[in-house]
Amino acid sequence: MLFLNDRAAMAHALTLDLDPTLLALLRRRIGDLGYLIDVTEILVIVAGDAESDIIRQVGFTPLVEPTDEVRFDAPGFAPFWDHLVNHGGWFELSISFGSAFAYVLFISDTDGVLPDLLTLCRHYAA
Repeated sequence: MLFLNDRAAMAHALTLDLDPTLLALLRRRIGDLGYLIDVTEILVIVAGDAESDIIRQVGFTPLVEPTDEVRFDAPGFAPFWDHLVNHGGWFELSISFGSAFAYVLFISDTDGVLPDLLTLCRHYAA
């Protein structure tokens, strides 16, 4: 798991030896943020990361709708994020909280990543 919660962490991430596709996605997304960089946090989810790790870093899980607390695959679950895109090997899920804050989650599409999270991404991704 890689948690980028400020400019310094984002700049440092771009110097790491990361998967080339992920690195390109991070470069593009961080470059696109402009003045929003100070109100955006990025979480990279990889094989071995637990749902509790995600919750610890960002305070929620994509697997549970936060208002009604309905879990993915349960009756009544509805997508609550702003967009979810399949970039071929990586999913990008973003969720904003009003006009003041956003999370961007990059989720590796590989064995070892939470199976329910991959199922959710594969089902809803554009």
